[in-house]
Amino acid sequence: MKLAVVGYGKMGREVEAVARERAHEPVVVRRGSAFPASVPVGIDFTRADAVLANTRAAMKAKARYVIGTTGWDAQRDELARVVAAAEGGVVHAANFSLGVNLFYKVVREAAALFARFPDYDPYVLERHHRQKKDAPSGTARALARILEEAGGPRPHAATALEGPLADDRFHVAALRAGGIVGEHTVGFDSGGDEILLEHRARTRRGFALGAVLAAEWVADRTGLYGFEDVVDDLARRRPAT
Repeated sequence: MKLAVVGYGKMGREVEAVARERAHEPVVVRRGSAFPASVPVGIDFTRADAVLANTRAAMKAKARYVIGTTGWDAQRDELARVVAAAEGGVVHAANFSLGVNLFYKVVREAAALFARFPDYDPYVLERHHRQKKDAPSGTARALARILEEAGGPRPHAATALEGPLADDRFHVAALRAGGIVGEHTVGFDSGGDEILLEHRARTRRGFALGAVLAAEWVADRTGLYGFEDVVDDLARRRPAT
């Protein structure tokens, strides 16, 4: 299958390599180029301010689309209208790592449990390379939403601090340094102990593989999906052995 690789930075190159490994034919779409005709699916790792226009171009070309770019949440409603009007198919995610999406499920279970015990103070800490544009990361924001949905005595995330945390807040912190690919920690801290849940990305290949799997999955589907929909469907098809 032909796959349009929209954006040719570090992630675009990883997507191109994984697509070839899986016997697809990647077609690189550089900045300013039109979405190619007769390419059924595109994968976007570009910039937040380009996502809506790129999605419109893909829908106009009757292609399905996978969005790995983060930081465009304010445009989510408009993007949903574009996809619905075109009767198109889109998968989006803050993080296309299979491991991270399984990590979400682990965190959701833990958050529901610790919400019953007010002595435990939750937090999210993420670390990335110094060139990353958004902070906190989209993945950290997704983890924060999971903690918020769990409720408990501190149901609201704080991403910026000006003094002590309010009693009903938990902290979401970001660190930028060197070439860190991506690390996310969810902690539950009490006066007597601390429980840590952690995901560390070693390379970008895992993100690229997830995006290509999403492209394969959405190629014949209509609607707006999160990558968790893809993971859940793949898990149902692969029973434990």
